[in-house]
Amino acid sequence: MVNRYTGITRRYFIGGAFTCCLAGNVAAAASSAKRVVSLDLLPTELLLTLGIRPLAVGNSQLYRRLVVEPELSPDILDLGPLTEPNAELLQSLRPDAILAAKWQAGALEPLKRIAPLIPLASITRDLPGVALALQLMEQIATLTGTQEAALHWAARLKLELQTAAEQLTMRVRRPVYVCRFAEDGRNVAFFGGYGLIGDVLGRIGLENAWKGRVNTSGVTSAGIDRLAENTDARIIHFDRGRETRIAMERLQGTSLWKALPAVRAGRVTTMPVVYPNGGVYSAIRLAQQLAKAIPHDG
Repeated sequence: MVNRYTGITRRYFIGGAFTCCLAGNVAAAASSAKRVVSLDLLPTELLLTLGIRPLAVGNSQLYRRLVVEPELSPDILDLGPLTEPNAELLQSLRPDAILAAKWQAGALEPLKRIAPLIPLASITRDLPGVALALQLMEQIATLTGTQEAALHWAARLKLELQTAAEQLTMRVRRPVYVCRFAEDGRNVAFFGGYGLIGDVLGRIGLENAWKGRVNTSGVTSAGIDRLAENTDARIIHFDRGRETRIAMERLQGTSLWKALPAVRAGRVTTMPVVYPNGGVYSAIRLAQQLAKAIPHDG
């Protein structure tokens, strides 16, 4: 198979999008902001990847459940819900900058009185998931003065993608469904398109068995029967703890589950959860886990 999107270049780090969209906010926050808070999971991941310890984050428990790594220290303050942070606590921290996603910007507008609010385009159709993660990492690196760390992680990502692709060339590469089972045991979240998961699959030379539409985040929900459409595929699903255990208990007793070609052939793999809207660290983890999880016979 053709390995898509093999080139990761510095152009993601010097593109004009950052200058045009965020220059004013970054200037207000200064060129090396160190006292930073994050109100969305993706900038939290990117800060930690760059070695920046945020003063506080929104919904730390959600980060630990969905993103997992880089590890969020238990003593980092929790500001509460992503769209309703504790404004009094935030003001007392006197941050240099407040990072958020663009989808939060309207609700968080009043926080501009406390510190510059920097909304990041964490979801877009303009860039594939890996390229977007690199661009956002460089934006945060520019803000925090950690450009060398960003270059290190960009190089590390390129190496990990190449390594995973090389490891997989020695194996039978079946198409793969990368998915998450809903607790009801009837529905599945399929990942594809140019979202982070779909993009990583293409970069390491794997064919995504899901050919249907996905939303801007690269995900869609469909019935369990859609897993039968590609009879040669492997099912790779994320383990989200209790939710997944309940889903599998409900699924495994059904005739539909037992009739799925991948199930009958023993081609079902459980994998630690990776945040589908994650950053560079999530992309590295996904590539490593896929290379480890897929057997030599596909």
